[in-house]
Amino acid sequence: MSFSYKIEQADQIIFVALEGDLLNKQQVSGLMEELEFLFTQGLKKIIIDMSATQYMNSTGLSVLINIFTQTRNKGGEVVLANLPEKINKLLIITKLNSIFNIEETVGDAKKILI
Repeated sequence: MSFSYKIEQADQIIFVALEGDLLNKQQVSGLMEELEFLFTQGLKKIIIDMSATQYMNSTGLSVLINIFTQTRNKGGEVVLANLPEKINKLLIITKLNSIFNIEETVGDAKKILI
């Protein structure tokens, strides 16, 4: 399956929706550039909606870690929402669930950031 993403912003929050299989860094090069631009605009709260993410390998995990690190270095926060069971298990196995804020829904994630 292919991969795509969508970025929106509202209430000083960046909403990123991931869809498909996140398997390599080239898939998100445009996403990273857009996030960097939004950081320069003073936005530094991100919700990543993963409800349509089918599969993620170790490279996909490193992409999430990269987003998390860049955001935290700028004084921001990242919340993951709507994790499919497979990806949630992957985060538990890698113990990344203790690093990321994880919420059931985008609405719950938004409450944390406001």
